[in-house]
Amino acid sequence: MGRDKEPYRKFAYWLKESQVGNLEKITADMGVKLRQAKGVMCTPLDPINKISLVAPSVWDETCKRPGSWYRASDKNGLYLVVSSFELAQFEENLTSIITETDFVPESLATRNDKLSLVADPDYLALAPRQWSEVEDTEKRIYLRWAKRLGSEIEDYELLFLTQSANHANFTSPRLFTNSDGGLIPYSIDRSAHLCSCCLELFQVIGEQHSQKLVAPCPGATIFARLRRDRYLLASRRPRMGTLLKGEAARHSAENI
Repeated sequence: MGRDKEPYRKFAYWLKESQVGNLEKITADMGVKLRQAKGVMCTPLDPINKISLVAPSVWDETCKRPGSWYRASDKNGLYLVVSSFELAQFEENLTSIITETDFVPESLATRNDKLSLVADPDYLALAPRQWSEVEDTEKRIYLRWAKRLGSEIEDYELLFLTQSANHANFTSPRLFTNSDGGLIPYSIDRSAHLCSCCLELFQVIGEQHSQKLVAPCPGATIFARLRRDRYLLASRRPRMGTLLKGEAARHSAENI
């Protein structure tokens, strides 16, 4: 019930190692416990966690393969801070303001949409090789997670196509809605079929967009208790006004 009383909001920052000591002092002076993420980078998104620190090594743990996107990005080596309150001392390091929305896309991606997205040259140039190197154990885990969230997919290759196409839609959007600030790409499928939403939420993928609508992946629903299929708005800067609800201008791959 507590979640309903206070709107969901997280502030994400990227810090250099040399700034971490200052963060620890600030939180200690505030009397707030700075949690250290372990195993997965999802847990800082949990509403119950007030402020968390994600060390670079965490991207090499449970989600090591998706973490290849982090290691190939300009964020590599930086520490991620996810806070339920603003840190004025690190305003220049703010990368995302994450809020919960009631956005519902008019429709999700078709198979042709997905095939077109993963063939996009920009996506192919950005995708790390390790992203496609999925071990059998990991395939079984993702299929089990998808089933836990209500999916009936039994072929991992179909799941991986969706996961890859979803990331591609934030590098070269084909499915998006619009606002006064420009296009807003959104997650192309339901939570059960996604992977590593953290990459979009924390601006590892799609940083060029001032706003993104991101559905939680299974990890975020399981480890951070986020609501499945409930889109989060990741904004690079504060904005006035609100997003139009429910309506999405769908631009399929065939029409681009």
